[in-house]
Amino acid sequence: MNSGNVVAKYLRISDDDGRYGDSQSISGQRDLIDGFLRAHPELKNARVMEFSDDGYSGTNFDRPEVTELLKLVRSGKVHCIVVKDFSRLGRNYIEVGDYIEQIFPFLRVRFISINDGYDSAVQGCSAGDVSVAFKHLCNDYYCKDLSQKVKSGLKTARETGKYLSGYEVYGYKKSAEDKYRLLLDETSAPVVRRIFDMALSGEKPPQIAAKLNLDGIPTPMEYLSEKRGIRTWSDLKKIWTGTEITRLIRDIRYTGAVTHGMYTVDYLGSRRSHKTPMSEWVVTDGQHEPIVSKEEFEKAGLCIRKIKTSVSKTNPRVPSPYSLPVTVRCGSCGHAMVKNGAKVMAYYCRYRNMPSCDSCFTGKIEVEALKSILLASIQPLWDAVMEQKKAASVKTASSSVDTLKQIGVLQKESDRLKKGKLTLYNRYGDGEISREEYINQRKSADERIQELLAEIQSLEQLSVRNDTSTNPTHPAFDALQNISGPLRYSNELIEALVEHVVVYDESRVEIKWKFPDMLAALKIQ
Repeated sequence: MNSGNVVAKYLRISDDDGRYGDSQSISGQRDLIDGFLRAHPELKNARVMEFSDDGYSGTNFDRPEVTELLKLVRSGKVHCIVVKDFSRLGRNYIEVGDYIEQIFPFLRVRFISINDGYDSAVQGCSAGDVSVAFKHLCNDYYCKDLSQKVKSGLKTARETGKYLSGYEVYGYKKSAEDKYRLLLDETSAPVVRRIFDMALSGEKPPQIAAKLNLDGIPTPMEYLSEKRGIRTWSDLKKIWTGTEITRLIRDIRYTGAVTHGMYTVDYLGSRRSHKTPMSEWVVTDGQHEPIVSKEEFEKAGLCIRKIKTSVSKTNPRVPSPYSLPVTVRCGSCGHAMVKNGAKVMAYYCRYRNMPSCDSCFTGKIEVEALKSILLASIQPLWDAVMEQKKAASVKTASSSVDTLKQIGVLQKESDRLKKGKLTLYNRYGDGEISREEYINQRKSADERIQELLAEIQSLEQLSVRNDTSTNPTHPAFDALQNISGPLRYSNELIEALVEHVVVYDESRVEIKWKFPDMLAALKIQ
């Protein structure tokens, strides 16, 4: 391996790996790999890059550094990857196997796992070997076994009433002596009590929210961000809403109970979770001082009406033709704008009259005006995609012709050599050449034929990649290329391209695109 090639060191450690000593640590992995590179002359002169994911699980590939590494691999900028063992790359049997057995060999990337004695460049070292597959299975089983043990430990902690959440409930703070126990917070607990008192007196959630906003009471998110010193949260939920009040009044933890199991992950290694039915929650009463009694909690819940959502029973996923299929947000407070019920449909900010939202847009912006703005913004994007598609088609057509010509030349040479082998055999049978000459010349012809077949296969793969490049798989390309004729507005098009719309006033509207990377590639602002 020459100095122009790049060797990537990949290091990973999860929170659980740290307990097994320095050999599993980032520094331990680095020392092992550096020593391996120094001991191999073909690697020590190459340019070395390091990628390190500290504190990330190996159950999935949702890791920042491995994502960057694989991006460079796909672009052909990394030629060799070295890891301590297979489990550092990942513990998911199927995903790791796909990379080692298919993706890396296809991209001609050498993969080395030091402790497993695996090197894809060594003759006879196969990724499909039984021992390699068994190690992948062991790594996969390790994660699942550890997951069950962690779940068992959490279940025991829940049954004993320990508070396990990383953030305390609004109205409480964590005990300095026992982090699993909640104490009343002298600042926010009176606010919670006041909310329940107003609900018990017959006031509705929107009325309660309006009074708290008028008095300048910080919202739970705002209070927590100030308390924890988290600046990135400073603009989140600065306004009390009826929904927030309803959620707070229905939180059983204000009766002194601790709840667990309200959310569960979709599968092992997933970062997505979903809410579980209330019947599956683990509720332990009497774990901290209550702000309200159980009787008051139940009465307050009866005083607030149940929130109903208007969803079409026939086709709940189809947006109304009189509104946009994406969220429209106020540029000042950041909340979703709502539509009026007038003949001319328009969006407005429902918090515009609140004292804390004095900079919100006080007017309305018509739905048809927003549709015109969106269509005008998409037009240059569509033009650029069409131009790029046309240019790529011309370039690929020319490239495909050249590739086919090369394949034809190589195929003719291969056919000539095959015919030559038959002539060679006839000459040997007629005694014109000796047996030794016949064997040597036939061997030379066979080797050349194999070389020609390899070149033909490589050119065919290149042709397939060129054909694929003219049809990008980017969702935005798909949405735009399916349009026939002039560009027209459609909810499907907006839903495919736009994340949400931000309205500052009638003359200033900002569009948040789903694919800003594509806009940058097409040089569109």
